[in-house]
Amino acid sequence: MDQLVFTQKDVADFINTNYVALKMDGDTELGNALRKQFKVPGYPTMILFAADGQEIDRIVGFSGKKDEYFQILKDYTNGINTLHDLLSKNGSDANSAQLNFDIATKYSDRGNDELALQYFENVLALEPDKNSKIYLESEYNVAESKTFSRDDPLYLQQYAKNCRNEYLQYYAYSSLVRFFRLKKDQPNVIATYEEALSKLPENASMMNSYAWYIFQNRVSNYYERGIAVARKAVALEPEADSIWDTLGQLLFAAGYTKEAIIAMQKAVELAPDETSYQENLERYKASQS
Repeated sequence: MDQLVFTQKDVADFINTNYVALKMDGDTELGNALRKQFKVPGYPTMILFAADGQEIDRIVGFSGKKDEYFQILKDYTNGINTLHDLLSKNGSDANSAQLNFDIATKYSDRGNDELALQYFENVLALEPDKNSKIYLESEYNVAESKTFSRDDPLYLQQYAKNCRNEYLQYYAYSSLVRFFRLKKDQPNVIATYEEALSKLPENASMMNSYAWYIFQNRVSNYYERGIAVARKAVALEPEADSIWDTLGQLLFAAGYTKEAIIAMQKAVELAPDETSYQENLERYKASQS
């Protein structure tokens, strides 16, 4: 994303003209504290602040389309489609299912589960098409909001088990993992990943997430499981450099240095500009001497 968006001159000039830019690594001690303070739901997330420190809005995720992302950034900077803007429209258009959905999504992205729930439930009451995108996504979000606001995983667990939409099922299980990770409940994190893979046996993203969790949290008694999962993931998506990175790091952690070198070399070949891959590869090779 850095190469596609932030290093582009038009984007960089706009950001530097309107903001003081700061990039944080959410896995550092400071980054983790800020992530909790601002309830960052995932990566990447860009939060825009006014000069008085008030949040203008935030952009969660990246579709891969630089121009689309840049337009959202410009709109928010100009007060268009921000939470404040949408709320100002709600007074005259309170029966719009789409507007309620957009407001709910804003609150959800900010971690305000109670208000998000209120607006998502409005969508379920207002939207006549029960198979529409906003209706189905609102069903998911109601389950997610209830899980987090009421501190009860049962809502998402039941939704995930019964969901027939693979896209939403993936997000339901990902949210459940986040719920248990916030509680530092490793057994339930692992159990949730295992159930997710039984429901989504061809989902390489879920596999990579699980394998990375095992590596990142040094769950050494699950290294072999993580390696097997990562191997299946790269077989499904052989051009995904991030999965080769996960596999390489797990292999090295488990003591399979030669295999780790092969996997990390593949990651380097797929993404030669990613310096961390090259650094890992050199470290693995140096460990043999």
